Amino acid sequence: MDPLGSVKPWKDTTYFLMRACVERGHTVGYADPGWLSLRHDEPYSRIQWLDVRDDHDVPFTVLADETVPLSRADAVWLRTDPPFDRGYLYTTLLLDFLPPTTRVINRPQGVRDWNEKLAALAFPRYTPRTLVSNSVEEILAFADRIGRITVKPVDGHGGKGIVFFSPGEDPSPLEAATRAGQHWVVSQEYLPAAREGDKRILLLQGDPLGSILRVHAEGVELNNLDQGGSAQPVDLTPRDREICAELKPALVSRGIFFAGIDVIGGQLIEVNVTSPTGLQEMSRFAGESLHHRIISALE
Repeated sequence: MDPLGSVKPWKDTTYFLMRACVERGHTVGYADPGWLSLRHDEPYSRIQWLDVRDDHDVPFTVLADETVPLSRADAVWLRTDPPFDRGYLYTTLLLDFLPPTTRVINRPQGVRDWNEKLAALAFPRYTPRTLVSNSVEEILAFADRIGRITVKPVDGHGGKGIVFFSPGEDPSPLEAATRAGQHWVVSQEYLPAAREGDKRILLLQGDPLGSILRVHAEGVELNNLDQGGSAQPVDLTPRDREICAELKPALVSRGIFFAGIDVIGGQLIEVNVTSPTGLQEMSRFAGESLHHRIISALE
């Protein structure tokens, strides 16, 4: 996962899962991806074994620090935040060497195969009209056909790099987004329902755990929590459940144990498989220990 010092314990999903592990009697260790190594065909890592507490001031205490074969673990959670860059790719390749007796969540190949911005397009009847291109001319023509669009980098995260564009506007933001034609972006039909928020649905083994509505801060168009947005309770609709049921076989077959999907106005926008968030807020709204449900399913 990312550095322990960057964890916001009042909202962090990884911390919440670690707490459930400790509360259920498991030993929990932290590893930075840069600590991984391969000794011939066996993955090793430095591990900091932790006490994890429900204490926002001192959430972690390091109990021991050692380098061990990762096959000693029953499970390895891969929950480093995007972007999915070269380092992330190599991390998944090293974890591929673990034996079947150690479960990796989510399966490294599944994480490699599912670009979080592009995976939704494997289910085209549930997505808005979309163009993936690095050509500004092609994007301008797309906007001329359908009107206002949302443009985001294929490797973006947390709402970073997203721009909104309408026909007739200055195309320079598109030049910047595509890095003058050197970088692919996802251009998507703008959905007016985004003004009311976007829905994050968390899925456990392909089945929905629940949902939250992420609503933008005042004066901000993006609904991401990382961009100052807030979470509100919201129910799953029949359309939401239909989307989840459509995704389930693909998620399960690819070893995606825990995922998050983003839905706006009944349209599938993204499939998050690296480090989906929102679990703490969802648990509070539901009045249920969803983090324990997840660890129980893994057990």
